[in-house]
Amino acid sequence: MGSPIRLPEIGAGHAPLTVSCWLVETGELVDQGDRVVELVTAGSTFDVSAPLAGRLTRIDKPLDTAVAVGDILGFIETEPETETETDPRPGPVS
Repeated sequence: MGSPIRLPEIGAGHAPLTVSCWLVETGELVDQGDRVVELVTAGSTFDVSAPLAGRLTRIDKPLDTAVAVGDILGFIETEPETETETDPRPGPVS
């Protein structure tokens, strides 16, 4: 299923937030800390970053959806580590 991208606490007194745009599309790779979704409120914007590196696998809050602190915006699936290639040269002959 992956790890959720949650709307973090952004401080008290904010007007309701709405998803204004996704900065990556489903299936794209992101690094931890990359901006993945932009939210808008009256007079300001707020970006949510990827909590970990991986592939955006699901968007739960599409454009123009109202969101609240703690809401799951989407999911990121970590990529399996690639195996290191082995040296194709033969080993020493005994």
